[in-house]
Amino acid sequence: MDFEFIDENEIEAVKRGRKSTVPPELVQALASMPKGKAVVLRDLALDPKSDDYKSDKQSVSAMIRSAGVQAGVEVAIQFSPAGVPQVAIKTPKVKAKK
Repeated sequence: MDFEFIDENEIEAVKRGRKSTVPPELVQALASMPKGKAVVLRDLALDPKSDDYKSDKQSVSAMIRSAGVQAGVEVAIQFSPAGVPQVAIKTPKVKAKK
């Protein structure tokens, strides 16, 4: 086995994973969404008949959830039968007193 010792400051590395590309407009829309409203994201529509629909849906949902985290809100995502994501803000549940 061939190896050599190097100084820690000589370590060369690449970042793991990939960065999420969240549109800033979506973050702004989620942060300023009025209570009781939902947003329809037609630009993120998917084709339900596609072979990759399930994985594409997961990718779009992850991106929307990431935008919600950046906006400081928890989101609820539902896809229409046509494959269009619709996003609402989840209201925090209040614990019942006993």
